[in-house]
Amino acid sequence: MAEEREIVYGKLVAYVDRFVRLPGRMRRLEDGVAYHLFVWTRGGLERKVTCFDEAAGPLERLLGGKRLFCYDEWEGLRLAVTQVFRFGRLRLLVLTAFKREARVVWPPRKAQR
Repeated sequence: MAEEREIVYGKLVAYVDRFVRLPGRMRRLEDGVAYHLFVWTRGGLERKVTCFDEAAGPLERLLGGKRLFCYDEWEGLRLAVTQVFRFGRLRLLVLTAFKREARVVWPPRKAQR
């Protein structure tokens, strides 16, 4: 279990090294469904990802912010890629790699209301 965790986080960090321009500090979190890597950045994402939803509350819009919900597949990982923008620039990137036993709809799509 710990070995799998380190392999997945190693792949997530390699994804950041390869595709994120100007990555800053990183934090990681694990829950019952996935491994998450939070990356603060002042650059952008240099890889084409498929986006399926966007959200921006009133305060976010006022500050030039939004959240893009995307997904990608890389090195055998199913990744949810959440991009958080502030003042029109990407500030936070959240990479979520789902565990093998996690029951997720793939590819993700916008929720029906």
